[in-house]
Amino acid sequence: MGFADFLRVVPLLCVLALAPTAVLAQSNENGARGSGALSTGLEVGALPALNYDADEGFGYGALAELYQYGDGARGPYLWTLQPTVFLTTGGRRDFTLFFDTPHLLPGGWRMDVFLGSEEQLATPYYGMGNDTPYEAALETDADPYYYRMGRTRRGMVVNLQRPLGGLPIRGLLGAGVVHIELDPVPDDQGTTLLAVERAAGAVPDLGGWHNYLRAGLVWDSRDRETGPGSGVWTEILVQRVDGALGGDYDYTRWTVADRRYFSLGPRLVYANRLLLQGVGAGAPLHDLNRLQTSFKQQEGLGGGKSVRGIPKNRFVGRGMFLWNAELRWRAADFDLVGRSFHVVLSAFLDQGRTWADAVDAGEILSDLHRGYGGGVRVGMGENFTVAVDAGTSADGGTPLYIGLGYLY
Repeated sequence: MGFADFLRVVPLLCVLALAPTAVLAQSNENGARGSGALSTGLEVGALPALNYDADEGFGYGALAELYQYGDGARGPYLWTLQPTVFLTTGGRRDFTLFFDTPHLLPGGWRMDVFLGSEEQLATPYYGMGNDTPYEAALETDADPYYYRMGRTRRGMVVNLQRPLGGLPIRGLLGAGVVHIELDPVPDDQGTTLLAVERAAGAVPDLGGWHNYLRAGLVWDSRDRETGPGSGVWTEILVQRVDGALGGDYDYTRWTVADRRYFSLGPRLVYANRLLLQGVGAGAPLHDLNRLQTSFKQQEGLGGGKSVRGIPKNRFVGRGMFLWNAELRWRAADFDLVGRSFHVVLSAFLDQGRTWADAVDAGEILSDLHRGYGGGVRVGMGENFTVAVDAGTSADGGTPLYIGLGYLY
């Protein structure tokens, strides 16, 4: 996708992003947010990871989030520390640490740091493009992992953000040192689609260093960061992976994401996300499913972080478009064991597509893959939120996703 095509896409994204505004502008109040009491001091939330994800099996371990609010005068918090030890029966082994501090650094700088090892012994791989086939008959006792591959991702990522002027806009600078390894045949059982493609010369490498720098602009007018009731969260990000930084690859990733939140009443919110991403031709297939954001990276297309109801990473390409629409109803607020809790019920429609080579501006709204369903969020305090979503799609089944936080 060249610059001229990019300019053709931007007006379309603006129309899609602003389409709900005319209907919802008459009802843009912040809505009820509970008792209104400020969180202070240190708040600790933990979720025993005895859960289930349709793409990765039963999980066990612990997910924890620590929030330091201080006197509660500065939101969303002074800092948060989020360690994760998470294993699943589907072969996932995650040991990660995420730290975010909006206020501790001088000069208005915000810093977040991710450090970790994410090992997936059998993560999905269905090939490149928006119409890759799936043939259940190829998954046999002899080839149980035909549509899987092993992947290990280890690294450290640091981002710095700083307000620019008096507007709700921030500049972002980031850097990452990341190493990825692929195993074309998990557990050496039979063969896989990746092994077949590699034998044909379509997959020249199985990993390496992806060291990068990135920069961007972030417009953030949300009334709150977790479960917003109103506002806009839009970002333009450019990432450069380069051999000059000690890496094994040279390519550029650009991402435009627009998220908008509209209050429809005291307890009802409509949340909309549009995301368009392009990755340069030098990128290997094992880094094409990364969704770049200014706060925690995600994966897609398909799965609990992109199009719920479609198998994880079902469609992969150098271009990707996502459109998520979600209706959220704050159904209840209550106190328990000295803490405030709330329950949010949701209904969602997720859709998107990929391009094997590059984004085609004329095809953004064609051949979309869709998933829909509902979910529940149980929040403790201002930020710790346990999430359960169930989705369905034309691929069949009703995948269940259990984790923390909101999709966007």
